[in-house]
Amino acid sequence: MRDKTEQNGLARRIEAARARMGRFAQDEDGAVFIFSLQVLIVLMVIGGIAIDFVRQDERRTLIQSSLDRAALAAANLDQTLDPATVAKDYLSTSGLDYLNIEPVVEEGQQKEYRRVSMTAQDDMPTIFGDLIGFGVKSFRSNTHAQAEESIGNVEISMVLDVSGSMGQTDSGSYYGETKIASLRDAATNFTNKMFDNVQPPGAPPGRLSISIVPYNQQVSLGPALASVYNLSSDHSYNTCADVQLQGFNSVSLPTTGLQRTMYGWSYDFIGQNMYVRKYLSNSGENCYDHSYSDVMAFEDNQNDVVNKIASLRAGGDTAIDIGARWGFALLDPSAKPVSAALVQNGTISADVDDRPLPYPATGQSIDERSMKVMILMTDGQNTRTFSTRMQYRTGDSGLFSVDSSTAFNDDSTTMSKMYWFSQDRADQGEKSYYSFADRNWYAPEDIGTYTTTRECHKELKYNWRYGYYWDTVCEDVPQFEHRDLHAIDWRTVWSKGWTLQYVIQTFLLPPRQRLDPQESVASIYDEMAISSMFSEKDKNLHDVCQAGKSKDIIVFTVAVDAPQSGKTALADCSSGPSYQYDVDSANLADAFSSIATQISTLRLTN
Repeated sequence: MRDKTEQNGLARRIEAARARMGRFAQDEDGAVFIFSLQVLIVLMVIGGIAIDFVRQDERRTLIQSSLDRAALAAANLDQTLDPATVAKDYLSTSGLDYLNIEPVVEEGQQKEYRRVSMTAQDDMPTIFGDLIGFGVKSFRSNTHAQAEESIGNVEISMVLDVSGSMGQTDSGSYYGETKIASLRDAATNFTNKMFDNVQPPGAPPGRLSISIVPYNQQVSLGPALASVYNLSSDHSYNTCADVQLQGFNSVSLPTTGLQRTMYGWSYDFIGQNMYVRKYLSNSGENCYDHSYSDVMAFEDNQNDVVNKIASLRAGGDTAIDIGARWGFALLDPSAKPVSAALVQNGTISADVDDRPLPYPATGQSIDERSMKVMILMTDGQNTRTFSTRMQYRTGDSGLFSVDSSTAFNDDSTTMSKMYWFSQDRADQGEKSYYSFADRNWYAPEDIGTYTTTRECHKELKYNWRYGYYWDTVCEDVPQFEHRDLHAIDWRTVWSKGWTLQYVIQTFLLPPRQRLDPQESVASIYDEMAISSMFSEKDKNLHDVCQAGKSKDIIVFTVAVDAPQSGKTALADCSSGPSYQYDVDSANLADAFSSIATQISTLRLTN
C-alpha cells in the first residue's frame, strides 16, 4: 500500500513539473531583455570601429599636414641645407620619425627648380578591431606630399602707367623726385631681382622674358612691333592700335590687320562742356608715339630691360584697360608669331623665340611650361581713349573745291570756293551742294563764277552841227563761267593735323545744321569717333582680367596714391587679396620687391 502511495505521489510530482515546464515555455516575460542585449553588442561593435576610424583619420590628417610642411620647407630654393635633412628634421619635430620616410629630392642642374616628394605608410593599432573578434589589429593609411619651387620659365608683362600725373612730385621722395622716377627705381630693382632669381649666371638661357608695356590713353607699339602686327595703312603717323574694336572678352589679339589709331585730335572738357582745340602735331594727342613710350616685348637681356625702364617719361591720359589688353596679349601663345618675327629682324634673342609658351598644363616638364605673370600699375583711374572710325579716314570726305582736290584750308578765301555734298537732298532731286560762301544750296551746273566782258559796237548818232555819224559804244556784260568740282579726300582733311572737333565745327556742322537744326558737334562726333570713358573702361578692364585669370595668368596690381575708383578697378583685376598692393609712392619699391619675392615662392603641386 505504501509503495502504491509513493508511486502515485511521484506521478503527481512529475505531472506538476510538466505543467510548470509547459507554462514556462509559453511565458514571454524577459524576451525584450534578450533583444536589448543583442542590440547592445551590435552598438558596441559599431562604436568601437567608429572610434578606431576617427583615430585613424586624425592620425592621417596630422601626418599629411606634417608632410606638407616638411616638403614646403625642403623645397625652398633660398635655404642652402640638404633638402632631405630639412624634411626629416621637420618630421622628427612632429613626432613622425618612426615612419622612416625617405624624401625624394629632384633639382635642376642650376638650382632653377627643386621638387621634394614624400610618401608615408602608417599602420595604426586598433583598440576594438581585435577585441571584438574580427582580427583587425591595425588600420593602414597612405599619404603623399609634393612641393615644388620651380624657377623654370617665367614670362612677365609689366604694364606701367606713364600718364601725365606720374610726372607729379613724389610726396614720399626726400629729394622731391617725381612718381615716374620712383617707378623707374622700383621697376629696375624688380628686374634685377628677377634676373638674379630666374636667370642667374650659368643658368640655361631663355628662362626669363619680360615685356614692358607703358600706357597712358593708348599703348604705342613702336616701329618694330607695328610692322609685325601690320597696322592699317590709312596713315603712318603713329604706332597705336584701336584694340577696343577687338573687344575685351579675350586675351589674344590678331597678329595682322589691327586698325591704327587716328591722329591729330583729342577730346577735352571744361566742366561738362566740350570745346575744341587745334593741334598741329602729326602724332596728335591720342597716341603719344615716342621711343621712350614704345612697348618692349619678350626681352631676355637684363641691360636692355633696365635701359628701357630708365627711359620712361610721363604724359597723357589714363587707359588701364588698353594697357592690360596688351599686357595679356603678350602672354598669350597666339603671339608666338610676333616673337619669331622679332627674332628674325634681330630685335630679340633667339633664346626666347618660343615665347609666349603654352599655358601651364599637367604633365609638362620644366622646359615646357611657364609661369605667366602680369603686373598692372597705376597712380590714377580710367579716363578716356579716342580714335576715328575707319570710314572717315580715307575716301571722299563729302567736301569739294572748285580749285583742286587738295585746295583745303580754313581761311576765308579757300572756304569761299568750297562745297559740301548732301546725298539726302540729291536723292530727293533737290540742289545738293552747300556753298560755304553764301550758305545756299546749288546744283552742279549752277556752280561757277560770274565774270564781266567788255563788249563794244557801233551806233549811228546825229549831231546838229555835224549831222549823222558812227560812234563806238562799250558796256560790261556779265558772263557765267562753270567750274568743275574736285572731291577732297579724308587724307587731305587730316593732313592739317586738326582735331576731329575742329573739322566738325568748321566744315561739317554748318551744312548739316541747315539740314537738321538739332545737329551739334557732339552728335556728329559720336557718329565719327571710337571712344570709351570712365565706367565703360572699368567694365573693359574687368572683362579682360577675367579672361586672363581664367588662363591661369597671375595678376599682381599696384595702386600708387590712386583714387578710390582706381584702387577698386585694380583690386577687381588682381588674382586675389594677396596679389594687390595699395601703397603710397614712398612704398612703391617695397611693393615691387614683394612681388618679385612672391613670384619665386613655393607652389604646392600635390
